[in-house]
Amino acid sequence: MKRFEKYTVLELEQLDKVKKIGEYYGNSPQLKSACQEAYQLYRSGKISAECYGSIYSDAFDNYLAQI
Repeated sequence: MKRFEKYTVLELEQLDKVKKIGEYYGNSPQLKSACQEAYQLYRSGKISAECYGSIYSDAFDNYLAQI
C-alpha cells in the first residue's frame, strides 16, 4: 500500500513496465530501452529521481547484472 502513496500513476506504470519486461526478456534490448525511456522521463521532470533510482536499481539488480 505504501508504494501507491509514494509514486504517481506514471511512475507506477514505468515501475511495472520495467519489471514485466525484465521478467519476460531478462537482460535484453527491450529492457535497456525501457530504462532509457524512464531516464528520459526523469530528465524531463515527469518522474522523480527516487522513482528513476528504483527503476534502474531493480532492473540492474534483477536482470541487467545477469550475463
